[in-house]
Amino acid sequence: MLVESEQSCSHCAGHEEEDSSSDIRQKYVIAALSTPAWTLAIVSDFILFNAPAVYILSLATMLLAGRWIIPRGIRGAANIHLDINFLMTFAAFAALVIGAPLEGASAMYLFFVANLLEDKARAQVRDDIGSLLELAPPQISVKLSSKVVSVPVESGQIGEIMVVKPGERIGLDGQVVSGASTVNQSPITGESAPVPKDVGDEVFAGTINLDGYIEVEINRVSQETVLSRIVKLVDEAREKRSPAETLVSRFSHVYTPLVVVGSLLVVLLTFFLLQSTPEAAIYRGLTLLVTSCPCAFVISIPVSMVSSIAGSARNGVLVKGSEYIEALSKTSVVSFDKTGTLTSGEPSVNRVIAYNGTTELEVLEIAASLEQLSEHPISTAILQAASIDSFSMGEITEFEVLPGRGIVGQLDGHSISVGNSSLMVIKGIAVEEDMQPTLGTKVYVARDKLHIGTIILSDTVRPRAKATIEALKRMNIRTVMLTGDTEATAKNVAELLGIDEYRAELLPHEKVAAVEALPGNGTRVMVGDGINDAPAMAASDVAVAMGVMGSDLALETADVALMKDDLEEVPLLIHQAKRTMRIVKQNIGMSIGVKGIIAVLATLGLATLWMAVGIGDMGLSLIVIANALRLAFRR
Repeated sequence: MLVESEQSCSHCAGHEEEDSSSDIRQKYVIAALSTPAWTLAIVSDFILFNAPAVYILSLATMLLAGRWIIPRGIRGAANIHLDINFLMTFAAFAALVIGAPLEGASAMYLFFVANLLEDKARAQVRDDIGSLLELAPPQISVKLSSKVVSVPVESGQIGEIMVVKPGERIGLDGQVVSGASTVNQSPITGESAPVPKDVGDEVFAGTINLDGYIEVEINRVSQETVLSRIVKLVDEAREKRSPAETLVSRFSHVYTPLVVVGSLLVVLLTFFLLQSTPEAAIYRGLTLLVTSCPCAFVISIPVSMVSSIAGSARNGVLVKGSEYIEALSKTSVVSFDKTGTLTSGEPSVNRVIAYNGTTELEVLEIAASLEQLSEHPISTAILQAASIDSFSMGEITEFEVLPGRGIVGQLDGHSISVGNSSLMVIKGIAVEEDMQPTLGTKVYVARDKLHIGTIILSDTVRPRAKATIEALKRMNIRTVMLTGDTEATAKNVAELLGIDEYRAELLPHEKVAAVEALPGNGTRVMVGDGINDAPAMAASDVAVAMGVMGSDLALETADVALMKDDLEEVPLLIHQAKRTMRIVKQNIGMSIGVKGIIAVLATLGLATLWMAVGIGDMGLSLIVIANALRLAFRR
């Protein structure tokens, strides 16, 4: 005989797939019918002492409450697959036969109510996730020829112009091509402050246009919007199981059969050793058998994890699976990329130093001519500085990018090199250093083999970076900064923020080695932009990408995606993970403790079927679910 315990309490009840809203409505109808029958059975037994009425009302309660439980139990018995549905069916009708009809009815009724409560809790989480998708309006207004027409959001096509009036929700992702406004992005990012939008800015489905008329060129269809991807990723995250969930599932497969065997032994020992009546022995064994239902124990982790994932998603934090929540709760070190993560990532030129007969303007012009072919943030800063003086860009040939070092090319017959000290070493160019100490990123400019100038750029630290580092330190988490920037710049930023350790002048593969070399006595978390730092983030235990609005690659590759550029979400994320695991442990402790007490009482003949189901199943499941649902609201 095989008795199996499934991975969730809904599956304990034999559910092969999640209940739909119509199934839950049907169960409410059954509850509305079975509750009066059960109540009248109690009244008949304790007040009227009417035995026939008790049997009739108890049987009615069993048949109503067992509308789904009894058929599944019978099918399980026919297939020699004795699950909890069979156990409850057998226990209820066996109680009826041995003269305990009210307790048999109570067992079936309370087990049904426990399952209804869990179904409702799971449906609530599904509704929370589904409500994200409903943020997008069902209709959008698009320009067709000279008319503006309303069409279903699913009909919007890439390249069409979407019209969004003040107060309307934006239906699809796109780029503003006309008008200006401020947009409330809190439904997706969780940020409270409205974000100004002008021509060229990105807007996203589900956000709210507050005070201006804008026209938006659609760049994603409804199935590919950031909002749709969020819902898909969160939904998929529910299916990923943490190590703790796997352990509990394996334990439950051993736990239930052992208690079933124990129940048979209790019946035999009670009958032969204690000389009890067959009815008393069977009743004691049935009580222990019902107590064996591991529903509250098995759901203690999944319901907590799903609630935590859904709660985080509502605050603009996408956790890809419960395994990452468990891992984050054990975080020992957090490494940060510097540029774009701890700093704004938008360097600007603050000084140009000329050497060997050139002028500052010439140095900037030569560098800008080469940088116009690059998309690196440093290139953008140099081009912005050059445009101030309306430089005429030279024509570049033989252009080449050397990752982590710089760029080279031919300009007017001269070999031009623009990059860091490593590039100068490779090219065999002697670099002249200014005696005046200057903090910032140094970009060396060389013509042929002659160093003609140095461009110094600086980056600004994010406003909340220091508070983030301090919060992590209060949690006894070590902080590390990894950067390809100079030693002096890295040291300055690290000291300013109070970072424990930093590694400077790292090439991409060296960042990977630096992450792998971090202490391994806990989870190693890497925080970056999810694109430029992809190799280093992949080497970490948990990769957290921040500010990924509109970044498909970051959404897909990161283990955790922060939808807004807010570093303080990192300690909040770890705090939520620790809180989740505390609640998981509370739920497991309560489940094992209460089940253990009732099992001992049942073995001693001091527990009833009503107590086993009312307290050990329904009551315990209700407490576990309520405790877990607190995670849907972050503190």
